Amino acid sequence: MASKTEQQTQFLGRTYNYVDWVVTTRERDLFKTGVARAGDIAPDFTLPDMEGGELTLSDLRGKPVMIEFGSIT
Repeated sequence: MASKTEQQTQFLGRTYNYVDWVVTTRERDLFKTGVARAGDIAPDFTLPDMEGGELTLSDLRGKPVMIEFGSIT
């Protein structure tokens, strides 16, 4: 499994630096288009849970799900 830094690098195409990161035109366009919009069906994904396991969105089908993604500012 790729580290958080490796995943960010793959997503953005360069290392993400919280101190002096400046958005490129490509990144701005990528964030504008996004994967989905409010009301769209979310693509299936897997995230680590707090017990060290994994949680896949499709495993929660039929249950209410609220997803909150925050940012470090």
